[in-house]
Amino acid sequence: MALLSEVVQAADSDRDALGFFSRSVYADFCRKGQLFVAVESDGRDETYAGHLLFDLRFPKAHVRQIYVPKANRSRNIGRTLLDALKTMLTEAQFISIHARVAEDLKDANVFWEAQGFYAQRVEPGGASRNRMIVVRAHELDTPQLFAPSGISAVDPLGLDALEGGGKPLYLLDLNVLFDLGPRRPRHELAMSVFRAERMRACSLAISSEIETELRRTAHDGKTDPMLSFAGTLAKFSTPPDDEWGRLSPMLAEIVFPQRHASGTLSENDRSDLLHLATAIHHGLPGLITSDGRILERAPELRRRFGVDAISPELFQVEPDHTASPVVHEAHSADIIEVQPASAGDAAAVRSLLTNLGLDTATQVNEWAATEAGSSACLRHVARCNGVVAGYLVMPTSVRGQEIRAFAAVAENQRDAHEIAQTLLRHVLSIVKPGDVGRVRLSCPPRQATLREVAATFGYVASSSTSDDLQKIVAKGRMTERNWDIGRESLAAVSKLRLPDTPPPFRHVDQQISVIRPDGQKVLIPLFKLESLLAPMLMCLPGREGVMVPLRKQFEEHLLADSPQDSFLPLGKAQLAPLRHYLSDKKTLKNYSRGDLMFFYEPVKNGGAGAVIAVGRVLRAYLRDESAMQADDLAPSVLDSSQLSSIGVAKTKTITVFDNVLRLPRPVPLHELRALNCGEAHQLITCQRLSSEQVQAIVEKGL
Repeated sequence: MALLSEVVQAADSDRDALGFFSRSVYADFCRKGQLFVAVESDGRDETYAGHLLFDLRFPKAHVRQIYVPKANRSRNIGRTLLDALKTMLTEAQFISIHARVAEDLKDANVFWEAQGFYAQRVEPGGASRNRMIVVRAHELDTPQLFAPSGISAVDPLGLDALEGGGKPLYLLDLNVLFDLGPRRPRHELAMSVFRAERMRACSLAISSEIETELRRTAHDGKTDPMLSFAGTLAKFSTPPDDEWGRLSPMLAEIVFPQRHASGTLSENDRSDLLHLATAIHHGLPGLITSDGRILERAPELRRRFGVDAISPELFQVEPDHTASPVVHEAHSADIIEVQPASAGDAAAVRSLLTNLGLDTATQVNEWAATEAGSSACLRHVARCNGVVAGYLVMPTSVRGQEIRAFAAVAENQRDAHEIAQTLLRHVLSIVKPGDVGRVRLSCPPRQATLREVAATFGYVASSSTSDDLQKIVAKGRMTERNWDIGRESLAAVSKLRLPDTPPPFRHVDQQISVIRPDGQKVLIPLFKLESLLAPMLMCLPGREGVMVPLRKQFEEHLLADSPQDSFLPLGKAQLAPLRHYLSDKKTLKNYSRGDLMFFYEPVKNGGAGAVIAVGRVLRAYLRDESAMQADDLAPSVLDSSQLSSIGVAKTKTITVFDNVLRLPRPVPLHELRALNCGEAHQLITCQRLSSEQVQAIVEKGL
């Protein structure tokens, strides 16, 4: 605070570039540690040499002012201040820093460009100056998308050790190659397999037995074109004679038991078995085949030899994943619509990806930019007021190992943040309530907005691929009663092992023992573990909560996942993983970080008169109505004109919550009375819940 007067005086000397803040603003930033001051010392006295004013809203920071007096310029003081900020934010696992620079300030824009802040978009400034503002972003070299926890900095859950983190390599059976013929009835299925390889969902190879088989069945004097095509694929040699002698009777007993017993195996039978033996000998994940006998024995082959027999049908998109268009209201007056991409969108998609620095081969292969109507992937575009501003492609998931997604957003759109939210919500919608899923997300370089939004959804960086983010999605609630089922479900998909029994709740940051897929045992704070597995919650014995009323006209837009479809645009609050619940200022004392937050819908105006959903409290704070900002209201269901409906006091409590899911069975009023939660008139105000009440409501609701 000693140099605060010099900071204010320096800032006021160049209001044209820096704007105007009152002295109290600088003092407030100083108290929060968000004001860096450069000083010059002669050994006795220290004098002001520049300052940096910044705001922090995880996972991104905003530079509000940076100033160096003319006499001190060309001494790298500005760069030194920014480097100090970058270092601090990288250690705190922030994703990016943003700065707003007037377009007409040429020297300032040159400085920001030199410091690695790329131009994200240009937008109008305040009406008084009629300036255009360049919004700049700098992506930090942060190895992890979460605050440090004392465990692995890059991959806290060890997700890179999971099978499926890399591309699986499958052998092709000859029948799949033959099905590539345009007149074959399974032609489209075979095409899906090769489309999946081009999108790098898998790699394909053949056994040397295929060439032998093609030569054996070729007509005399004729060349089989399939033989030439097979030569373009990677090839694995058949096992040595002694290995084949060991494997062949075991495989024949499984696949052709009757013919093996009678000694009547045909040449084709032996060839089929040789393909399987080749995959086993080389330790490959599996064989892609249309042979019904082999597919019928797939479970036994997997159990005994660890090799999968896979049908080409698994390379097609599941019908229930082809979603209909979804419309969202943006935080502005704009409308964002996510719908399946069509052939007419190809030019717009290519333009978007080109502007983000992706070359043509990458666009066509990995991003399926021209794959209209392909059965091997899901392709969606996000339109903002009818213009393509985002793109999402999800290759088919072979054997359901993981959800692979590629997403891109036009950051020059003012609604880029909301567009990114719609695309990531669409990815998570693939996982059904109660299920567990794995997601690997790829995004182009210079996608700060997409990475920022991904951090709020619980994605972490992949240590194996710089452009990939990954996440475990657990859409359930773990209680003392369903702990074993939930634990096994999580382990089956993610290979993560939770404790054998649910630990009693001590506090929200207590350490939970987790065994990672690589076998390492780590300790992760409960609060962080829930964030990493979002929207999962651990309803441990002893954990308390809070119950809040939510009127029927607001619940659908605030809670999302409504059991009823709507033809109207979905509320803007549904976009954000972190949502806001507004209430009277007197309710602030009822909220504690990590509380389970239950939503009660009163019977008034046709409400259910029941607890319908549960989430998690992140934090709560007071805000005066006059100081309400878009960031306060946008994740809620209210606008400034509706604030009076939640109390006459001009100061409101804003509660930030996440991990919200509806209860499969709403808990009605008569059951709440039996739990001593109160009568109907008492439930229209916020109230604390004991750990016993929390456990009872959760058990009844699940």
